[in-house]
Amino acid sequence: MRNVQRKWLFALMSMMVILVLTACGSGKNSSASTSSNAAEKSSDTDASISGAAGKKSHLNIALFWLGSSLDPAEEWNGWTLTRAAIGETLIQFDEHMKMVPKLADKLDRVDDTTWHFHIRDGVTFHNGNPVTADAVKKSIERSISLNERGQSTLPIASMAAKGQDLTIKTTQPDASLLGNIAEPLFIIVDTSADTSKFKSAPIATGPFMVTGYTPDQEIQVKKYDGYWGGAADLDTMTLKYIKDDSTRALALQSGEIDAASNIGRSNMSLFQDTSQYTIDEIPSLRTQFVWFNTSHPLLSDPKVRRAISYGIDREMYANTLVGGQAAKGPFTSALPFGYDKLRGYNYEPDKAKQLLDEAGYKDTDGDSIREKDGEKLSLQLILNAAYESDSVVAAAMQSQLKEIGVGLELTSYEDLTDHQKSGNYDLALTSINTGITGDPQYILDFYFKTGAEWNVGGYSNPKLDQLIERLHSEFDVEKRYALAAEAQQLILDDAAYMFLTYTPINIVSKSNVKGAAMYPIDFYLLDRNIKVEQ
Repeated sequence: MRNVQRKWLFALMSMMVILVLTACGSGKNSSASTSSNAAEKSSDTDASISGAAGKKSHLNIALFWLGSSLDPAEEWNGWTLTRAAIGETLIQFDEHMKMVPKLADKLDRVDDTTWHFHIRDGVTFHNGNPVTADAVKKSIERSISLNERGQSTLPIASMAAKGQDLTIKTTQPDASLLGNIAEPLFIIVDTSADTSKFKSAPIATGPFMVTGYTPDQEIQVKKYDGYWGGAADLDTMTLKYIKDDSTRALALQSGEIDAASNIGRSNMSLFQDTSQYTIDEIPSLRTQFVWFNTSHPLLSDPKVRRAISYGIDREMYANTLVGGQAAKGPFTSALPFGYDKLRGYNYEPDKAKQLLDEAGYKDTDGDSIREKDGEKLSLQLILNAAYESDSVVAAAMQSQLKEIGVGLELTSYEDLTDHQKSGNYDLALTSINTGITGDPQYILDFYFKTGAEWNVGGYSNPKLDQLIERLHSEFDVEKRYALAAEAQQLILDDAAYMFLTYTPINIVSKSNVKGAAMYPIDFYLLDRNIKVEQ
């Protein structure tokens, strides 16, 4: 089991950003070029024996989430394709959160608004067509046109393609462009193919290609013999969608599947026999937190939101219920975005009660729930019950908040998206990967800025908006981190969200499965090194 230390990851990420920005510089002759070997995990030396006597090797893998289709330009579907090793972006993050080349093997920052990418020679799509700069350009344009977060993620003024050279000009300085273009929304697909079929059969560049797809159930893939990094040892995979944590664990224990990601803490004891199973668990970049619907009459008062924030015991949740670490702000302590500078919320029920008193809420009828002007301080929390960590934390919150006089009704849904987007909730419990670009700007832009696509709680602070805007044009690494810390403190002071835990992530596999390893960014999971020994 790997143990990724926070200080180690902090140092690596700091070095990564400094080296990229220093190497890119502001001069036209600067270049950031990395050997293509850096993008691969080094497990190629031991050959698989699964193909002996001509027998085809196959694995059944359980996924905890499956998008609405397989078209990476729609919604968040690209995350499925990167997890399944079907699709690739120009660059990606490795297991140490270092940016490494993928489909682009060289890049230059020409000036504050101009970037140059050289597309790797010899790469082909799953249909055999070559991956040229023009093909990349058209794929990125498609993602921007089809996905509402595309333009905000990549504010592109123009793109020019010639041979294998792609030049991107942005509408404004964009210091986070490299991390943003690594997001699976920008998986490169062959737009010259019939894109209407991409919902079930995308034409991408990964080591595995789609051979079958049943929505909400499974994906069938086989290795792509023409893969630019060398064909995988494994012949085929079935990627099964098993949403419920406990069901996924039982499927692995019964032998129905060979590997599963995100096994819940209560089931980990089933897989401690190292002769039968391999566990790879690491600290993730995923934050479990609660959205406050700030337009709700009871939650529009910051004192009520702060009281609720003081009324829950994050340390207990992390240490006893779900593992990981108690959260302070949106970004984990493994990210160098100012965690140590933040003033968060400890478990202080007396302080919570005092704030509710000041807000005018009293329990006058002795039912343990406070009221004001005849209205009970009772709220609804929506959650996804399939996720064990959310269910146990929600139950603990319900109990603890009643102790300070706040009623909490728990309501479970299979998908929270429609309820959150429509504002049809009081509080919503979920988790997001807040380090998906290796930079704070993306998450702050996307979740916390006024009017942002996923600022579904209606939170607005003009000072915060100004700080986020400054991130767009600030290329100095340490100044970016300082701005991120200042932005997070504003969010905490306003109690606009309630951050609970930083959750660990894992993949558990049968002992004969090799190459199954977790990445801190959990939109990666499998690659060409996955194989089975028989």
